Amino acid sequence: MTVKDEKGTQIIEYPTDFFIGAVYVESLIGQHQFKPGSNKAIRSLYAIYNYTLFCNAVGFVILELTVFRKTKNTTTLVTQIGMLITHMMGMAKLSVLVYYRKRIESTKEKLQDKRFYYTPLGDFQPGLRMHEGKTAAVRVAALIFLLYTFVGVSAHISAVLMVRKNTENNTFIGNVTCESFIPYIYDHPFDVSTATGCYYSLAWMDFALDINANYIAALDLIFVTLMHCLTCQLNILGEAFTSIRQRCLRKLNLENANFLHDTEYPKLEEAIYEEFSRCTKHLYSLIEVRNDIEDVFTFITLGQTIGSLLIFASCLFVASKEPITSPNFFSQMEYFSAVLFQFSLYCWFGNQMTIAGASISTAVYNSDWFACSKRVKKSIILTMSRMQRPVFVSIGKFTPLTLTTLLAVIKGSFSYYTVFQSAGE
Repeated sequence: MTVKDEKGTQIIEYPTDFFIGAVYVESLIGQHQFKPGSNKAIRSLYAIYNYTLFCNAVGFVILELTVFRKTKNTTTLVTQIGMLITHMMGMAKLSVLVYYRKRIESTKEKLQDKRFYYTPLGDFQPGLRMHEGKTAAVRVAALIFLLYTFVGVSAHISAVLMVRKNTENNTFIGNVTCESFIPYIYDHPFDVSTATGCYYSLAWMDFALDINANYIAALDLIFVTLMHCLTCQLNILGEAFTSIRQRCLRKLNLENANFLHDTEYPKLEEAIYEEFSRCTKHLYSLIEVRNDIEDVFTFITLGQTIGSLLIFASCLFVASKEPITSPNFFSQMEYFSAVLFQFSLYCWFGNQMTIAGASISTAVYNSDWFACSKRVKKSIILTMSRMQRPVFVSIGKFTPLTLTTLLAVIKGSFSYYTVFQSAGE
């Protein structure tokens, strides 16, 4: 929404629903937060919906665990490890989402605190920046949802086509069975000796996998959207530090004034000090947000990193054992691409946040401080000293989540791939 201030300058207001993409996916997986006084019947139906999703997801993981116990073939075992890690991560991410619900909501509120909304000036348009950030966040949400859906649907279509090709009158031809075409391994809840039973099992598998995928997508979206919003706020804050003097001069109608020392005009000195103090409070609020994100997500990122490492290696190993034309090769490459995209999002947004944090010191130095009073200069020195420590989210308290981590994981996965190859010989 665009409004005008008292001087006729257009102001693009901050968005109030920056996290709308993540909220939509949360509602889809049964984690919608109803307002007090909501219709009880709707809440009861939604609770049943949530319970149904959860039971199906847990049931599928249990069936994976039971078949894992019976697996003897090395290729099958490695395939099963990769899938099992993903679905266990889905359960873990749902647990984090539920357990830390209040803290996540509190973090969202801190990132949208109206005390730290700035008046635009020239190219400094904080509301526009936040709207652009919101648009990017919604696009990421849509991309994640469509990608995870595509992986499940395409694997289902491939399996159905292969089953139809190898059955006649509802009976499998030759020595093939339903397990020959199912892309993922688990104990079937239906009799799969016929094509009809195989179709039922495929449909249930897709339903359960979609639930697990959406559990993963929901937490991933909240995590990357929080980091993205924090990055946007850090960028805005940097511009706010740099434009402090110009904004204060404009506020006091002194745009054309030129002071050798701000102390010559006490109102200007006071305005600059107050604005610098507000920016500093905003900075410490954002650092507190960084701490909240770290506390909630650090061990999930550790699990995701280790899981991605093993999944990359297992997908490469299984794909190397399969003909390029086989459905299993196709499903493994899809799975590899999806997990690579997922982990790349983590590292990309983490890296952007670190870059935005590192730019604050330069922005403070560029704040036209030469004419400032001593107390303002002291605040500048203290702020720049604090920002010598980088702003980042760590992986299990071990290492920063950056693009360097992504490269390290990909390199490590090839090492594990060679280990799997040696074990399979």
